[in-house]
Amino acid sequence: MSTVIEEPPTGSAADLAEELHELEEHEAALERRTRSLEFAGPLALLFSFVALAVGVGALVVALNKDSGNGGSSVASGSTMAAPASQGSAMGSTGAMMTGAGGRGRFTSAQMAAAKAGTVYVQLGDIWVSPTVASVPAGKVTFKANNVGRLPHELMIERMPMKFEGPMRPDENAAQGMIPDMDGGASGRMTVRLRPGTYTLFCNVQGHYAAGQHTVFNVTKA
Repeated sequence: MSTVIEEPPTGSAADLAEELHELEEHEAALERRTRSLEFAGPLALLFSFVALAVGVGALVVALNKDSGNGGSSVASGSTMAAPASQGSAMGSTGAMMTGAGGRGRFTSAQMAAAKAGTVYVQLGDIWVSPTVASVPAGKVTFKANNVGRLPHELMIERMPMKFEGPMRPDENAAQGMIPDMDGGASGRMTVRLRPGTYTLFCNVQGHYAAGQHTVFNVTKA
């Protein structure tokens, strides 16, 4: 009885060697890619820091330029913030001045208008400020502007004032009145005043009690 020996198919060893070689090449490629990724990670982080530094530098330069132009920006902003009723007058007469009582901002033309019998008055939250604290007796025109955000009115009454309740002036005793003005609105009244001491005030509920009034004198003409 003879022994049968099975031999491997022809070429199987060569195929295995080729596959092994391909696996080694694939493994080498993976190793190279892994090394490149390990190198690229820190490099990308470095580039991120460089970009951040450049951005911060640009921001600092921009801020320095803005601060260099700060004076002109503030000046233009304050001009735009002036009440509309004063805008054209300020452009032609120059600097603004403070009215009687240390409140309100008026142009030199508005201040000088009192000599001709016109008194400009500003009403804020909660205060009242005329251009002047006194005028000669006779016909006087009051031009009021509400520069506050709350509604206000302007009244003038000869002292001693009459009250209909605690800190509630009697409107019927007033010599003149400009009714409620919303914020930014204006109004006017013309009255004939005799020499004496008067009060300019807002009679919106609670405003007089809160301090929105000022003394106003009328002298002999």
